[in-house]
Amino acid sequence: MRLVAIVDDRSTNRTIFARLAMTLGSDIQVEVFATPIEALDWFGDDNIPDLIVTDYKMPLMDGAAFTARIRSLGWGQDLPVIVVTAYEDRDYRLNALEAGATDFLLSPVDHTEFLTRARNLLQLSWHRRRTRVRAVQLEQELESSRQAHAETLRGSRDKLLQVIDTVPAMVSATDANGNYIFANKFHARVLGARQGPGSAASQLRDRQVLETGLPTARYEETIADRYGMERVLLTSKVPLHDDATGQRYVLTTSLDITDRKKAEWELHHLAYYDQLTGLPSRSKLEVEMQAMVGQRRGEGLPFAFLLLDLDRFKGVNDTQGHTVGDLLLRKVAVRLRTALPHAAIIARLGGDEFAIVHDIADAAAAAELAERIVGIFARPFVLGERAMNVGASIGVTLFLDDDATFETLLKHADLAMYKAKNEGRCRYAFFDAAMEQAFSAATELEQALGNAVGNEEFVLHYQPEIDLRSGTVIGVEALIRWMKPDGELIYPGRFLPLAEETGLIVPMTVWSLREACRQAAQWKCDGMPLRVAVNLSGVLFRQHDVYQLVTDAIAETGLDPAFLELELTETALIENPEVASPQLTALQQMGVSITIDDFGTGYASLNYLTKLPIRRLKIDSAFIREIDSSSGSRTIIKAILALGENLGIKVIAEGIEREDQLRWLEDQNCQEAQGFYFGRPVSPERLRAAIDCGALVLPAPTPALPDAAGTPEN
Repeated sequence: MRLVAIVDDRSTNRTIFARLAMTLGSDIQVEVFATPIEALDWFGDDNIPDLIVTDYKMPLMDGAAFTARIRSLGWGQDLPVIVVTAYEDRDYRLNALEAGATDFLLSPVDHTEFLTRARNLLQLSWHRRRTRVRAVQLEQELESSRQAHAETLRGSRDKLLQVIDTVPAMVSATDANGNYIFANKFHARVLGARQGPGSAASQLRDRQVLETGLPTARYEETIADRYGMERVLLTSKVPLHDDATGQRYVLTTSLDITDRKKAEWELHHLAYYDQLTGLPSRSKLEVEMQAMVGQRRGEGLPFAFLLLDLDRFKGVNDTQGHTVGDLLLRKVAVRLRTALPHAAIIARLGGDEFAIVHDIADAAAAAELAERIVGIFARPFVLGERAMNVGASIGVTLFLDDDATFETLLKHADLAMYKAKNEGRCRYAFFDAAMEQAFSAATELEQALGNAVGNEEFVLHYQPEIDLRSGTVIGVEALIRWMKPDGELIYPGRFLPLAEETGLIVPMTVWSLREACRQAAQWKCDGMPLRVAVNLSGVLFRQHDVYQLVTDAIAETGLDPAFLELELTETALIENPEVASPQLTALQQMGVSITIDDFGTGYASLNYLTKLPIRRLKIDSAFIREIDSSSGSRTIIKAILALGENLGIKVIAEGIEREDQLRWLEDQNCQEAQGFYFGRPVSPERLRAAIDCGALVLPAPTPALPDAAGTPEN
């Protein structure tokens, strides 16, 4: 059985990775551990894994420290270790690799990529184990050969020949002229009846043995056998004295290690070359660049390091499948090698990332090179009957005879590449020091945000939603704020994008849902019944059972489901229709309302409006801002209002800041609105104070009529 160990403090991840690992083969045994300490306690001589998959961020001991501990164990020095980390965790990835990680996966993990890498590394582990076993066998065989030599030297020539004929090694004796005195059967089977002198190098070593009376150290040599096939031998020579005649000879023993060398080559190729494209891998790139940096430091010979990331590659994988995606990557590799024949290195780092090392004269030459590489992708890639346009974003950094290392060059090129992506893709950008400062600030923010999630350093502010016919408050939208320990209030624009990138949006959304339900239930008990809208991230549907999360929050707080509204973007619904539809339908049947947030800015397909239980459409504030300046925005607003009326779906406009915007919406028969014009998001206490003083008015407490689904309309 091959043993795969999964180490992750999150039970959901352990379950997913374990199920994936079990599909790698019928001989797979999977053990899961919640902490590195638990795993280390279990490992031992009787429990040695063939592959370890570990999360990076874990309490008490992170993935890098855990990997280092594994490497310190005798059996763990060459054990494959995959570290799972977030997409933007560049420093963490470097730390894990420096600690000895074999590979890493980006979170959230692509299942196909997980299986491909795990399968390759299990194969690598098998080859390494096979090589170790073969090495032990060879050592045992050599020891057997030595023992056989000692026995034969004490016996007669006939007995000696009988014994050495049974040894699975080439054994021969030659005289001072290089002529064979005898050769065993294995020797004859390899070389045939050849009895002439050996090679010049072999004869030189023979003379050294005869002159010094000392054996040689074992050495490797390559010969051609009787069929002309190349074989690799591990050879040693010792002096042999014939007491009867006083003659001195050279006893040569050669073990055939051709299979072992082939296995070593295969291991080397697996470790240093990408199996899909044939390009050097990240490990090979690192070795070559370290050598280049060492050679060129102080010589004034600059080079450019370019990191290339394909644009829109994920869309190719998602829509055309991984087979087409793999074919595209191979085509990209061929095009790069063809267009850049003088490149020092062209490597694939993994996924859709490639690296190029090229000699340049100066920064202007590097810019011309980058421009040329961007141009390589102007022509579409022909994949069978398909023609696909895929661009590239390129980060460029220069080695200019400074103290740069491979790690710093990779980091700088990575930062520049992301700048190119953020500036519109299909372009290049050079690294500058400001990027590193911005990255350090982002890293600090990420660490602080992670601590904030753990310490629940968040509050919810609530913005009223107004019924334009009655002027009353019909609900509020819960909006998250980060309250730092020093009292500083940070607005979501500064941390939500980072939370989306790192996956922290999931625990933040779960906390917001529970806190909003708790507050809504409290208001209802205090005689202030308000429907509360909570924004749900689309990531939640990929990682959790949203129906269970919502029903748990309702049960814990005792909230009437009719007072809860869930806001989702069009993108979240379209990306997860099979998962989202049944869960949202079940929640709507309980009485929970479903609203499409930022409507009009997502996917063009409106088919989901007829298939999902949508109660409200929220017009994106970008259209509201352009009411007075864009006829296109006005037309879109009118179309959304008409669409809602025809489908029986309520429409609410958000982002109203001026009276003229409100009046125009009223003229279009918009019935619900939200924005600074009515009130900014405020704490629960300030919202209550505004209602108590009459600044905001609640509707009269009249019984609600049931809607088509049998739930009260709020």
